[in-house]
Parts: sequence; C-alpha cells; structure tokens
Amino acid sequence: MPRRALALTTAALACLGALAVSTAPAQAAGPIDIVMSPLSIGEYCAAKVHSSSIVGFYNGSLGCYRYASPNLIYLGSGSPSAACQYYNPTYTYLGYAQGGAQSLVCKYSV
Repeated sequence: MPRRALALTTAALACLGALAVSTAPAQAAGPIDIVMSPLSIGEYCAAKVHSSSIVGFYNGSLGCYRYASPNLIYLGSGSPSAACQYYNPTYTYLGYAQGGAQSLVCKYSV
C-alpha cells in the first residue's frame, strides 16, 4: 500500500511539473508573422467595412465582398494595417505583406 501511495504521489508531482512548464509564458525570439485567410479578412470587413461582407482578399489592396451566386459582389475596401491591428491589438504592429491565395500576412513584435 505505501508503494502505491508513493507511485501516485510521484505521478501527481510529475503531472504538476509538466503543467507548470506548459503554462509558463513564451519568450518571443523576434518578430512573428500571422497569416489572415480570406475568411478571416472577411470578419474584419464585416466589422469595419460592410456588415454583409463574408470574404476579403489582399492583392495589393484589401477588398471586401459578399457572395451572390455564382459571383462575388464588391462592397468596399479596407486598410491592411487596420485589419492587422484589429485582430491583435495587444501586439506591436510592424507591417504587412501579401500571402499565398490572396491572404494577408501581418507582422508583429510580441
């Protein structure tokens, strides 16, 4: 019986140690890039450009659209830098770039 108690105590302490390591704050090694897909950009568009926006594309400029089968209807343009700041207001915004499939890559310092 004492061996079982010792084994259970050891296992519990190991789990707590692993939990303590996994919840420690991460140290940033430098700038990070976060990719915003067209659907993610659409959330920004719906909040800031036009409420019926569903999707947004970044291809040199940020355009907001809604679906009207079988086409997309243009609803207006947004600001790529404002979109990046909208998604991560607590990060220090550094810039943006074009990503694959007309996504928006936001650059931050955390």
